[in-house]
Amino acid sequence: MLRKGPRRTSLSLLAALALGTWGVALADPPTLGIRQQATLSNPMEVAVVVEANCGDGPTTAAEVEVVVRQGDFTGDGIMFFSSNGTRQAILVPVVGGPFFIGDAIASAVLGCPVLEGLITGATIKITAP
Repeated sequence: MLRKGPRRTSLSLLAALALGTWGVALADPPTLGIRQQATLSNPMEVAVVVEANCGDGPTTAAEVEVVVRQGDFTGDGIMFFSSNGTRQAILVPVVGGPFFIGDAIASAVLGCPVLEGLITGATIKITAP
C-alpha cells in the first residue's frame, strides 16, 4: 500500500509526466517536402510547390518560407496558410533571380505553432509554364 504524502504526490506526478510524454509521441509529426518541378512565372519569379503538414489538428498560424538558388542568384518567398491536419500542397511564389529554365537548389522552412523551423532542401528543375 502506498503512503499518503510527498511520495504519493511524486508518484502521481511521475505517472502524469509519463502519460504526457506518451501522448505527444502518438501525435503525427510535422512533415515538409519540396516538389522537384518548379515553374518559371517570369525571369524574376519561380513558383515552387511545397508539401507541408503541421501534424495533428488544424491551425491558422502556419507558414512556409522557400529560398531558391540558381547560379549566383537567389530569391525567396513566404506563404502563410491554414493547416488542416493533413499533408497540403502549397504554392509559394519565389521572387529574386533572374531565373531561367534548368536546375536549381531550393530549401524550405516550415513554421507551425508547436514547431519552429523544420527545414528541408532539394534539387529542383525549373520548367516553362
